[in-house]
Amino acid sequence: KKPVAHRPSIDLARFVAAFGVVVAHAYVSPNDWVGHLSLGLFLILTAFLAVQSAQRAGGNYPFLPRAQRLILPWLVWSAFYRVLEMATSENPDRFVPLGDPWTLLYGSTIHLWFLPFVALAMVLVQPAVRLIRRPAALALASVGLVALSVPLLVLHVQGWLPLPLPQWVFALPLYALGLLLGIAHPMGKAWMPALAAVAMTAFAVWDSGNAAWAWTLLGSLVAFELFWRLPVRGRILPHLGQVAFGIYLLHPFFMLIVYKFMGAGVNLFAASVLCFALSWAATALLRRLPLMPRVL
Repeated sequence: KKPVAHRPSIDLARFVAAFGVVVAHAYVSPNDWVGHLSLGLFLILTAFLAVQSAQRAGGNYPFLPRAQRLILPWLVWSAFYRVLEMATSENPDRFVPLGDPWTLLYGSTIHLWFLPFVALAMVLVQPAVRLIRRPAALALASVGLVALSVPLLVLHVQGWLPLPLPQWVFALPLYALGLLLGIAHPMGKAWMPALAAVAMTAFAVWDSGNAAWAWTLLGSLVAFELFWRLPVRGRILPHLGQVAFGIYLLHPFFMLIVYKFMGAGVNLFAASVLCFALSWAATALLRRLPLMPRVL
């Protein structure tokens, strides 16, 4: 099957997901579902778009060159946030070099865990596209995804893993779901990974005691399918897709600025909107500068 054409609604989905992440980081709720849903949508979209790229290239998706493209942004923003911490923090240990070896998996701030995770998860794209070519293989892969997700979701619930492993074990089933959706849509068999998402969600809800995050797999799938079918057009939509990742990277910096000047008592939704708008504007501006599109 030929890959399905890119749809502008996917660019809108990435933009909306970025806003959801900003809102979640502003509210910092233990029952957060907005952030989990937005992150889940981000992961599905990332994997889905990678599959589309591989399909257009006849099944080729070289891992190392693709992964290396994420190393530079990871290094640049790790350095940026490390310098920012040293300049603004009152922690007396702020000048001490990072000593925790687990920080090598995410850098100087936890929200950067997404970059090394995706860089490593990309190794799955080419094998998935080349091996899953028939409905029978897709069905087997969907069953395998459910089996894989069970121990990962159990580990996520336990809460004893060092950072960023809780994020990674949560993210892998979502990324894999995005891979299968990218393969299933051209086959007209999207119901197969959808059934896998239902099964994974049922287990997560049961195992976690109906925690808010447990609905992420099914909720992200539904959000993806709704955006996929959204009949939207507009010249601005590609721009929205391009700035979404930059907003994700920059928003902690602007959140610091918003709280610095507006105080801790600022309305959280207003702070979210302002932080999002500033991150959007900064990303759009920085992308016009030489070399900056490579790190945003």
